[in-house]
Amino acid sequence: MKRLNLLLCVLVLVTLVAACARKTATPAPTTAPTQAPTTAPSTGAGQFRVVVIGKSVHPYWSNVEKGVRAAAKDLGLSDDQAIFFVPPQEDVAAQIQTMQTYIAQGVTGIAIAPSDPNALEPVMKQAADAGIIVTTLDTPPVEDSVSLVYIGTDNYAAGQVAGEQMKKLLPNGGLVGIGRGSDTALNALQRTQGFLDAIEGSGIETLEPVNDREDAARALELANSVLSANPDLAGAFGVYAYNGPAWATAIKEAGRVDKTKLVCFDATTDIINGIKEGVIDATVAQREFDMGYKSVQLIYLIATKGQDAAFQEMGVKDGVIDTGVDVITQANLKEYEATLDAKGIPHEWNTSGWEPEQDEVDQWK
Repeated sequence: MKRLNLLLCVLVLVTLVAACARKTATPAPTTAPTQAPTTAPSTGAGQFRVVVIGKSVHPYWSNVEKGVRAAAKDLGLSDDQAIFFVPPQEDVAAQIQTMQTYIAQGVTGIAIAPSDPNALEPVMKQAADAGIIVTTLDTPPVEDSVSLVYIGTDNYAAGQVAGEQMKKLLPNGGLVGIGRGSDTALNALQRTQGFLDAIEGSGIETLEPVNDREDAARALELANSVLSANPDLAGAFGVYAYNGPAWATAIKEAGRVDKTKLVCFDATTDIINGIKEGVIDATVAQREFDMGYKSVQLIYLIATKGQDAAFQEMGVKDGVIDTGVDVITQANLKEYEATLDAKGIPHEWNTSGWEPEQDEVDQWK
């Protein structure tokens, strides 16, 4: 009997405990409020991380990095979530190795400026197959690439713009030298072809392009050699950012300022100083800051909002975000600086205390 009473007491106690548990439990809400992410989201097992891979150590790529850093700050990303890398000079093997390193780390996205698009495509495919968002900047990828978007200049059209400037400078034609940093990178090939097509039928003839392999010292040597072999060279075209300053130095050393007209690419400090001095007549300025900024921004939006929403927000058209170009001469340098300042884009040069020379302005009328 005592054992039966004890058993009944235990059963009553268990029933009371269970009842209390039911009364104090809080049911889970059927819906939860959603908020737009203010910091980097988690992707899989790790944090959001984006890597931007450039081509070489140069002020042009420093401007790209500034864009990367600005986007990271605006998006609330830490330094180790937005990584920028360039090899000391153009190095396809280094780009491939760097991509493989970050593929193994499982980063969220990689934006690369492929020095050799054909050579980089297989490792870009490895990244895409691993679920990594892959885009390109500065240099277009191969046709049917795994790159979701190319962010940068329409290089053929920009080459045509450069050619049009040379036609204005040489209305009677003449011999023009061309210096570039690659015979395989599509941006170099497309700019060159655009330039050649623009000057066709104008009386301007060109020498075979010389390739310095993205070595600024070699670019100067080649420019000197071309001028030495062609002392009456009427014009020079610099395809990469350092080619303009290389030609400018060679032209000054040869005493050819105002005699050899110079058109080049980009708006680094050396190039702007060359324009202010009157040795560089015109430059086709890419918007490399925007390339770096938009590369980070796009990958972030794809990761957080999905590809369709990201493409719509960023204005992707046919797989391209065209960052555009600006033609800079002495005639409009001050206006160009004002535009940069209005957009908050940093630059190390300024026009304070400088005024354009009248003959430099008149040649564009």
